[in-house]
Amino acid sequence: MTYRQGLRTSIMGVVLATSAITMADAARADMLASVPYAEETGEGVAEGLRLRSNIMVDDDVVRLGDLFMETLSIGDTPIAQAPGPGQTLSFDARFLSQLARAYRLDWQPDSKFERVLVGRISHKVTATRVLDSLAVAIRDRTGSDARIELVLDGGDVEFILPTDIESSVGIQNLQFDPNRQRFAATLVVPANGPTAQQRHISGSIFETIDIPVLNHAVGAGTTVQEADLQWISVRTDRLIGNVITDARQLVGMTTKRPLRTSQMLRGSDLVMTPAIRKNSLVTLALQSGQMNLTVTGKALEDAAIGQSIRVVNVNSKKELTGIVRDSSTIVVPVAGQLTLN
Repeated sequence: MTYRQGLRTSIMGVVLATSAITMADAARADMLASVPYAEETGEGVAEGLRLRSNIMVDDDVVRLGDLFMETLSIGDTPIAQAPGPGQTLSFDARFLSQLARAYRLDWQPDSKFERVLVGRISHKVTATRVLDSLAVAIRDRTGSDARIELVLDGGDVEFILPTDIESSVGIQNLQFDPNRQRFAATLVVPANGPTAQQRHISGSIFETIDIPVLNHAVGAGTTVQEADLQWISVRTDRLIGNVITDARQLVGMTTKRPLRTSQMLRGSDLVMTPAIRKNSLVTLALQSGQMNLTVTGKALEDAAIGQSIRVVNVNSKKELTGIVRDSSTIVVPVAGQLTLN
């Protein structure tokens, strides 16, 4: 077998790590086998070569010089097609041995398990970036400033590209159904210039708002403070029941039950925090015209500011009903003035 035939055979033996590269393609093997070999040129003899175990290439082909740490005079010689962006392939010990013999390189594998893993340098247009671009295009189309969430019907919208293609995405053929809140579009990469990749997508549109939730788990009886809150974005179609959307409805309230981090909160999860506790001593105040009368009382139950509360006059032992004004004062209606003493 000649060196040219040997290399053609070895190319066919490349072990692929992904389905994107098919070295069984005889046309590719013929193309690579057509390069001048060391036997024909008299070049390429090298001693004491050290093999790289992992390499990254930024080209459509893998070159001989990519495989070794040392510089080769014929290092620019292509020896295989490079993997696609984001993919890898491996050269096993058999292929590497055949390559070394073909180019008269002073190298042989230490074991049959020796191999070189080849990757392709690439960059991405991430799914997040694609969805953000879609959302902008849809808002421009509808004339709405509402925040939206897009839910795709399926498929991957992330693009992995070679470095010579701009990492930008364009939205073409956008279709929007306002009644069903559905969309369809074509994604093209790059956004400008000749199209390298394109995908057709469709999905649904949901309006979103930010709501306050707890930033840590709490137990029952906890008074919610502003520092306990964070904001999360949720779809409006998931705001079922009396979900609280205003932080002012949470701060100062007391939890009725244990609550989880980021749990949507409802009015039924909380009660107003008592300003006055049962059995605490309070001031009973009667205000009628120019008369202001105060006596000491004792609370018979918990109550928040603005709530009614039962109290007892500690002097007369009379039970009264008043309204909590602050953490120490109960306002007794005028009708109760005759029972204060």
